[in-house]
Amino acid sequence: MTSDTQFPVSGYDPQASEVPTTSQGTPLAYTERSLKVGRRGPTLLADHHLREMTTNPDYERIPERVVHVRGAGAHGTFVGNGAAAAFCRAGFLAKGVETRLFARFSTVVGSRG
Repeated sequence: MTSDTQFPVSGYDPQASEVPTTSQGTPLAYTERSLKVGRRGPTLLADHHLREMTTNPDYERIPERVVHVRGAGAHGTFVGNGAAAAFCRAGFLAKGVETRLFARFSTVVGSRG
């Protein structure tokens, strides 16, 4: 058997010290294909590596797109004026009902402002 038939992923070097493995440490011969029924059939649930990769995605941090949350808060008393009575049954929106509240308003701002 040649190296190409044993390890079908292009660029994979079987002599390299780092072998791709599952999260439990089982070595993998290939990582870019999934088990299917036939050539164009559905993906099998028996493909444990594919299920592991889709349930635990590997997110890459992009340093130039770091975002910062900025915002403000307000607290006080909300007094309903009855304008929403025709549209909903929420008691705190009825005319003259006072409700204590705290609201937080936030926005996400990129690194460029």
